[in-house]
Amino acid sequence: MRICYLGRRSGRRNSTPEGTGDVLELLWDNWDDYGYKTSFPVTCRIGGQRVDLGAIRLLISNHSTSSTVLDKLLESGWDGTFPAPGIDYISVPSEITFFQQLKAHLGGEAIIQIARVLRDASFLVRNLDQAALDLVDTEGFRNSLQRERGSVAAYLDGWKILDNQAIAVQNFEFLFQDVFRETSTLALNFASDSLLPHEINVLIGPNGTGKSRVLHQMVAAWIKPQDGELGFAEQPNVSQLVVVSYSPFERFPVDMDGVTVQDKDVYRYFGFRGHSGDKTDGKSRRIRLSHEYPKVSAAQSLVACLADDQKFKAITDWAKKVSTMERVLRTAFQFDFAAVEIEANKRARYLYSNFDEVEGLTSLDIDGHRYIPIASHTMNYADAGRLLAACVAKSGVAFFKDGTPIELSSGQRLFAYIVINLLGVIRRNSLVLIDEPELFLHPTLEIQFIEMLKEILASFNSKALLATHSEVIVREVPADCVHVFARTEDGLVITHPPFQTFGGDIQRISSYVFGDNIVSKPFEKWLTQKLEEFGSAAALIQAMGDSLNEELLVQIKAMEGGDQW
Repeated sequence: MRICYLGRRSGRRNSTPEGTGDVLELLWDNWDDYGYKTSFPVTCRIGGQRVDLGAIRLLISNHSTSSTVLDKLLESGWDGTFPAPGIDYISVPSEITFFQQLKAHLGGEAIIQIARVLRDASFLVRNLDQAALDLVDTEGFRNSLQRERGSVAAYLDGWKILDNQAIAVQNFEFLFQDVFRETSTLALNFASDSLLPHEINVLIGPNGTGKSRVLHQMVAAWIKPQDGELGFAEQPNVSQLVVVSYSPFERFPVDMDGVTVQDKDVYRYFGFRGHSGDKTDGKSRRIRLSHEYPKVSAAQSLVACLADDQKFKAITDWAKKVSTMERVLRTAFQFDFAAVEIEANKRARYLYSNFDEVEGLTSLDIDGHRYIPIASHTMNYADAGRLLAACVAKSGVAFFKDGTPIELSSGQRLFAYIVINLLGVIRRNSLVLIDEPELFLHPTLEIQFIEMLKEILASFNSKALLATHSEVIVREVPADCVHVFARTEDGLVITHPPFQTFGGDIQRISSYVFGDNIVSKPFEKWLTQKLEEFGSAAALIQAMGDSLNEELLVQIKAMEGGDQW
């Protein structure tokens, strides 16, 4: 494959690479990272087909504008083919999928050669290349090549793609200001030699211990890293932060508005809050609360699932998002396919790139509304760009069974929207923050929610951190992933349960976390009163008759002896 720079500028839609055969061409733009202009959108052709790779950042020693140096090389006779002669440079792709896609199309040996030619920083530093080590230690590398979170993840883990190693989020520490305004450390355990699953870490404890406070501070540190003693102890190998919170009282940022980055999707939020209207006159938009936001984002996310499946289908271990959505949601309710409503004047044929090849339904007209299935049978044929433009997002996502839309309960619908929204945005090595999922799920869906979350996380090498009061959720997590928050005279204390919580007893978990073994319960007060009335345990037991269960029987006998069961 030829890798080249020909001095062509990037437009809104990158042009086809010049020349013939397999070509990867760098195009220049003026994106400025604190005085450094190193960004090069990439246009690529492999086997006659366009491949969307995103962009790379290329830093040249002792220069702040890389395209200027390359232009001078062209003027002096260089034909534009990399490696560029006579200069020291390194590069980092904007996303780790850059090399994953090239590997899927070209194979392992070819991408190693591409990494050498582009002088990929992750590859060269791993191999102790001195020129690369010197450039990694510069302001330009820190402020430009590591400005965006996707590039950070590509630098930390890119060498693993080249070395055929698995990629997963590793353990990391987060320093935060606790409820006593002291600095506390949360050590998250996502990587373990244990056979037990470590995809999810849980923060649990009584109200007022600051669990949600940690999530808010983590989001703030992710969006705008600050120098000081708070924040991530070291850069985690996380490519994206996704927040799910459906509390009406939460105050997470709804997007990256006001933060100057190219990749706005490095942080995504899903909840009941959003911006009102379009941004005008450079002023910040107001945030408002609405039940419409989950519906709109779900419709857009379902189309995004389709787009990602088409973009990354060459990657061998790509977990197809549309198929995953269908498989996960069918654990909660039965349906044939999901669909989005489109503008009634749009013809179905217009929304497909290979309309005649589709086997199965291509559209449905129900009561004056037109729907396009986004399902396994349309995944390779629907045109995601046209669908998104024609989609009536405010209608949300519809689910069909035997050609008829089905009615979902409010809990099922919100569960479906969460699944679709997560799948629509999740990347490899994402970190998902979920604040009190028990607020919007009944106990059965709570269990299905954790099962769903584990499957999605495993499919995308991603992890989750939950703030919760739910013992049901804790029962699905190993003890070293359970962080119990407690207020004490010495300040905030964070501990792990001294017993195995995975598959454990809910009452035992509750007693340890919330101290309810020392809190008198209403039913215990009732039993105490009745014991006094009847005078003995035997009399009370006889009077209660068939109303007794085994636990109450033991408790009454214990209470007569002065013990609490």
